[in-house]
Amino acid sequence: MQRCLFLLPCLLLLCCCLPQTLVAAHAEPVPVPDTLTSMFGLMHEALHQALQLRFTTAFEVAMRLEQPSQPLLEAQLVRGIIAYFQARWQIPPLSATRQAGLKGLTALLEAGQRQLTRSPRTPRLQLVLGLAAVFQGLLQQQSGASLDVALLAQGRTWLQQALMAPETMPDAHLGLGLLYFIDLGRPVLLPRFDRSGSDHTTEAIYHLRQAAETGHFSGEVARTFLVRVYELEKRYQEAIALGQALQATFPGNGYYALSSGRSQCAQGQYEPCAATLGQLAANLQAGVIAPLSRDDRFDLYYFWGQALYETGQDALAFEAFRQALNQDPGNTRDASLWAKYYLGILYERRGAVTTARQLYHTLLRGRNVDDLHQQVEQRLAQLR
Repeated sequence: MQRCLFLLPCLLLLCCCLPQTLVAAHAEPVPVPDTLTSMFGLMHEALHQALQLRFTTAFEVAMRLEQPSQPLLEAQLVRGIIAYFQARWQIPPLSATRQAGLKGLTALLEAGQRQLTRSPRTPRLQLVLGLAAVFQGLLQQQSGASLDVALLAQGRTWLQQALMAPETMPDAHLGLGLLYFIDLGRPVLLPRFDRSGSDHTTEAIYHLRQAAETGHFSGEVARTFLVRVYELEKRYQEAIALGQALQATFPGNGYYALSSGRSQCAQGQYEPCAATLGQLAANLQAGVIAPLSRDDRFDLYYFWGQALYETGQDALAFEAFRQALNQDPGNTRDASLWAKYYLGILYERRGAVTTARQLYHTLLRGRNVDDLHQQVEQRLAQLR
């Protein structure tokens, strides 16, 4: 009887603990087979090199995925992702690279879907196809082409299936996050692939964070896009912190410092912005970092000029705004008009009132943005 009384609490304790143990065991990620670990390692290294702007090395690493013992589709996927970043960042922009990336991803999608009909429950294949569909969409968006909304919707299905499979593929979070990222930048009147009514910003951030934390090869790519999402959504402190961390990881790529500087300027942190972008400009001139694209050079000099102007460094601000205008000779960007406005004020401060007045009249003959014409008219009224 005493033995039974002793066993009863033990049995109750076992019954309470066993379900929690089973849940904890089920929640643990499924170990990745050694072959996949090796493949994911090569994919991560190739993408790491691309984010360092070492595109030749990145493609060389991607070629190692084409060995007979390695799957070919992963090599094509990595090439497509590298092509996206190369077309975005390399100077001059290479349309041939973008077209090659699109061609490779199209071939991947055709071959992969044929394989999927034979093996419809292959999470690795669903992951590759889903990411290929997303990066094809990003390349199309980058070139100004119309998006294949049906393919993006199918890509979402593939990624969701890969994520829910027993052998979970956490890198699918990258694709899902980028699907919402693509939708965030689309005009309202265009059809959307996701009509669930969900908050696309929240979804994009959630999935990109998950990819950054748990992805086998996609973490650094996810963080790169996450910086841009934070900036677009005016979550500037998060953009600054992440941008600075990524700049430390990829010191040869000035994009991350530029993103941090823009966010500092947007928050009115003009002294830190002037320091961040001033160092970036010096590194660019000295060749310490890789050349920036024309759009990024414009942002560098424009936001640096704004920070210098706000901190009373007129001479440096004058040169920065002139450099910005050199990057946009056709004044296609709205900010170019504001750069001319600031130059007008700086000409006034230099005593070159006639030049300032001429610049203001030129702005009035052009298009209006925000309250630019009103501001210009006020300056002209003060000069009468």
